[in-house]
Amino acid sequence: MGSMRRGLLLALIASAALFGVPAAQSADADAPQVFISPEDGRAFPQGADFLFGFACISPSSAIVSCVGSQPLGSKLDTFHAGEHTLTVTGTDYEGRQTTVTSTYTVFDMTKPHVVFHAPANGAAYAQDSRVVYDYSCEDDEGGLGILECFTSPRTFPGEQPIDTSQLGTFTFHVIAYDRGFNLADESVTYSVVDRTPPRIVFTSPWDGEQIPRGAQAWVTFNCDDGHGSGIHSCVGDQPNGPLDTSTYGAHAITVRAEDHAGNVASVTNHYSVVYDFTGFAAPAAEYPTAASVKAGQDLPLKFSLNGDQGLDVLAAGSPAWTPCDAPGAETSATGSLSYKAPGDRYTYLASTAKAWGGSCRDFVLTLNDGTKHRTRFTFTK
Repeated sequence: MGSMRRGLLLALIASAALFGVPAAQSADADAPQVFISPEDGRAFPQGADFLFGFACISPSSAIVSCVGSQPLGSKLDTFHAGEHTLTVTGTDYEGRQTTVTSTYTVFDMTKPHVVFHAPANGAAYAQDSRVVYDYSCEDDEGGLGILECFTSPRTFPGEQPIDTSQLGTFTFHVIAYDRGFNLADESVTYSVVDRTPPRIVFTSPWDGEQIPRGAQAWVTFNCDDGHGSGIHSCVGDQPNGPLDTSTYGAHAITVRAEDHAGNVASVTNHYSVVYDFTGFAAPAAEYPTAASVKAGQDLPLKFSLNGDQGLDVLAAGSPAWTPCDAPGAETSATGSLSYKAPGDRYTYLASTAKAWGGSCRDFVLTLNDGTKHRTRFTFTK
């Protein structure tokens, strides 16, 4: 074992001599001489495999210690780029010491890299959404660090929003320089997609509208996708144009729009086709004004529906009376309905009771189109 160590020592001394590393200069000619490998000023690429070698000899005495800053035969640190310093101190039997220092440089050979958070590669962002640039340039562990991290046009991560106003596929480049002047040009591809449904403007018939039967009315709507992918279809249950008002009752029209990205919107407007009721004529008054009538007499309730609509215009259970202070408490009225073409006048001749004297009651007429019409009376004895 000892012979092997002596062989290694002699080999290292020979190596040091071969590399031209001189013994440390000292004012004392008898001081120990120290040889070190690698020699001062040596350079290595990152990841190079090189062993630390050194030896100490004395021209006039015995060496009692020869200590390096790291063990003899150990690998040099070539992982971390930059300058590294090695030292070896030799001590002889008389206590004389000599220290030799060698500095070597490890070149940064590894390219930096870019970490993309936003935009992310392959990501899809909704049009007009707010997404802020989020990326960074990093040097691999052991490198010298980032010198420059830039894009063209210039962007500022964490502050500047990505332009998501235009649809399409885009590429974002980032260039990174490290302090070893290694360059990385990396990019990601992302897309801006239309995720916003089209807008439907449905103006006629408006929701809840009541339209007299036979009246001229129109279906009017349009669809708009702004600066999105564009309208693929815009269809209503009835097309733009004249509205059929021939059938009494509740109706609905739905408009459905779809853009080229497959986003769908729909709007439904409900409307009713009703009789053209023009209000009650005298002796009734416009609600809520109360007309005064004598209790126990038949009361003619006159109204027009714009022509003879037949005598089946009343809804089931209509008409009804309700106390003024309890409008929900309806009781069926008794009487008869007639129509006279001269004057275009319907008359419901309602019976009243003498017992109603001194009371207030509402007459409620419900037509079979679903509409209710009310007038108020006070009854005298």
